[in-house]
Amino acid sequence: MATPTQAPTKVPQEPDPFYYDYDTVQTVGMTLAAILFLLGILLIISKKVKCRKADSSPTCKSCKSELPSSAPGGGGV
Repeated sequence: MATPTQAPTKVPQEPDPFYYDYDTVQTVGMTLAAILFLLGILLIISKKVKCRKADSSPTCKSCKSELPSSAPGGGGV
């Protein structure tokens, strides 16, 4: 039994393992999203994207090379 004259022992507080700094998480997430968005736009704008299958011309307009004619009738459709 504890007597009233004894001082209570203090247990050192451990940091909460489930604490998240939401401001930092939000800032990093928005920065990463902006970078990926801009990279996607640059990829679309760049001329290095391969030709679409719907292109009916025998040559690719962006790479100036002949399309494979695997489809019947040729033309790369």
